[in-house]
Amino acid sequence: MEKPVHLACVRSQGPCDLQHCLIPTQLLKEISGNVGSYVHIRLSEGFSLVCRAVPVPESYCDMGYQLIACDCVSHRSSDCDARSAVESYTLQVADIIPLKTVKLKSISVTVILKTVEDVLKYRKNSDSYKYSIQDLMHLYGVRKENQINCASNPLARVLGVSRVIVEDCCVSHHEVGTVTPDTLMDIVGIESEDRRSRTIHDQVALGGLDKVLKYLRRLMVEPWLRKEEFARAGVQYPSGVLLIGPPGCGKTSLVRQLCAETGTCLVATAGAELVSPYEGESETNFIKMAQRAQSLSEEGPCLFFIDEIDSLCPMRTKESSLHQLRLTAQVLLTLDKCRVCSNLMIMAATNRPYDLDPSLRRSGRFETEILLNVPSASDRESILAVHSANLLPDDCAGLAKVAHATPGFVGADLRALVDATRAKIGEELINAEAITDIMLECAAKITPSIHKTLSFITAKPTASPIGGLQEVKEKLQQIFTHHTEFAEAYRKLKLKRPRGVLLYGPRGCGKTRLVASLASARGCTFITANASHLLSPFVGDSEKRIAALFYAARLAQPTILFIDEIDGIFGSREKNESSVHISILNELLQAMDGADVQATSLQGASQLTNSSTSDQDGVLVCAATNNPGSLDPALLRPGRFDRLVYVPPPDREARYDILRLKTKKLGVVSENFLESLADKTEGFTGAELENIVMRATIAAVREGQYQKDTKLVHLSEQQLLQAWQSCSPAVTPREIYRFKDFERRLSAV
Repeated sequence: MEKPVHLACVRSQGPCDLQHCLIPTQLLKEISGNVGSYVHIRLSEGFSLVCRAVPVPESYCDMGYQLIACDCVSHRSSDCDARSAVESYTLQVADIIPLKTVKLKSISVTVILKTVEDVLKYRKNSDSYKYSIQDLMHLYGVRKENQINCASNPLARVLGVSRVIVEDCCVSHHEVGTVTPDTLMDIVGIESEDRRSRTIHDQVALGGLDKVLKYLRRLMVEPWLRKEEFARAGVQYPSGVLLIGPPGCGKTSLVRQLCAETGTCLVATAGAELVSPYEGESETNFIKMAQRAQSLSEEGPCLFFIDEIDSLCPMRTKESSLHQLRLTAQVLLTLDKCRVCSNLMIMAATNRPYDLDPSLRRSGRFETEILLNVPSASDRESILAVHSANLLPDDCAGLAKVAHATPGFVGADLRALVDATRAKIGEELINAEAITDIMLECAAKITPSIHKTLSFITAKPTASPIGGLQEVKEKLQQIFTHHTEFAEAYRKLKLKRPRGVLLYGPRGCGKTRLVASLASARGCTFITANASHLLSPFVGDSEKRIAALFYAARLAQPTILFIDEIDGIFGSREKNESSVHISILNELLQAMDGADVQATSLQGASQLTNSSTSDQDGVLVCAATNNPGSLDPALLRPGRFDRLVYVPPPDREARYDILRLKTKKLGVVSENFLESLADKTEGFTGAELENIVMRATIAAVREGQYQKDTKLVHLSEQQLLQAWQSCSPAVTPREIYRFKDFERRLSAV
């Protein structure tokens, strides 16, 4: 069996070992090579070397041939600077290929200089530099897409050259070219090492952000293409862009893709990386990053991206510390200095625009604001298609079904959904339909990020079948249908969609469960909050919570915003003289009218901020109460809660339907008994009927009627009767009269 070849790679230390390979004479004869000729060494890591063969005495032992090669000329895909000084590889003799030397007629190269200052010097003396670089290339034998690491070469040190990348040269597969005085050299690019390390080359597909990406691409490229025209007109093009959106919607990925498409150098930082507890160090860190971006902009187009900028420039108040005030002032001054650089674009991202200092958002700084909403159903489908490219076929019809079942999911949530699906599938080979079912199962276990942005957003109520209430269901179905499916018709007719729905009725009649069950089938984002959770003991904090709640709802349009127990803090102003209570109610009224409250104000001119982001026409506010008479009349006027739906106690047919649903998986002997029980439970609500079944089930388990093998509980009629006798209806005729009196007063108004 042929013994392997052991290769040790060393860095070039100068012309003494330039592109040399110490190869045993016997091995050189085996590959039919010549003394001083070039050889191509293919390495197993995916890159290769081009070296000149220098014969040495026998270096063959029981372990195989021993080679020492200089790695200064390698394939373009390798990163010579990232490897250690000495690396060892195990090869076969067939991996060492002799090359024929030819003189190059022409060559195209990209020169990588050490610093930006070296690039500026080259531009001032480009002709003399070109001849010097051609003299430098005389020392090497190269092929197409070779990378020459010449930082240790004395001539390269004088020129400030770090690397030379061969873009094109006319040599065949078994040839190597050398540069002569007659070779026509074309330098296609000059870059600094810092700029090249910050240039993003890998482009990725971003589903649902094509419109935003197209707008940003024009916003970034146009100042460079029409630089002279803008200078003659005396117009300063907008250079500051603020990206606003919920966490995980793709702000950072959008910036990276923009730089990859336009070839822009990216200087990115995050606010948390710059903040320091030591006095003056935060300002110094930010100034250094800004100066680096300014220096790179002198070489070419550069993008200075600040992520989570709200940690650097919070709103200045009386409670702000001296450190925060000084840091905010320094950031503002530094951004004004960066505006002078013509090739520098400044971009920042935040998910808390209402915490930013207003001076940061004035014209001349971040004058263009782009609001990234939660993806729509079509956007979610395109995002899922990108992440599941290797999991599902391109024309899979199940993606639309998954997209419809994931309202409120941002890009990060959808990626987590695909990752969870892959982990659950493993190596198992299943069809696309089964994969879609697994994705739907995983989606039910993932909480959308929009629900995690605010602490007072409660968990979504579980959607379950509801017995009876057919008339109420039809009313709500009609309202939800107009809200979701006829949005375009309302827009063309210039009409406003239903703004609010108030469900009122006795407690326990299923108001909350009705909204949750019907909204889940509409593909809308469903956000629910309890009115008592919006109340805060701190002055002004309750108003901020209400504004933030509607801000989150507007981001995720179309949205159904459900406020349970709305009478908890939004009662009548006539019966409550508290100024705090009045202020909270006024904030809710303004939010429902779509006024520009603090949390949703967008300054600047953004062509992407469409009407659905500046108002809340896509937000349907649903509320539930069992005391509608205590609500302020201003809430019940048209344009706010203009649809009032009374949820009555279940009638006889509804009670029978509820009992049948609750005992469907239990062993009830007779259906006739359920009908007779429905007759006996006059005045019982849905919650009380469920309580009767629960009490009977507990009694059956205690009496040993639970079968572990089948996991069934067999209920007897006696147990249901005993449970019914131990309960009493909570809805009294007086309470029913109170709701009817409320309806009469509304009709009179």
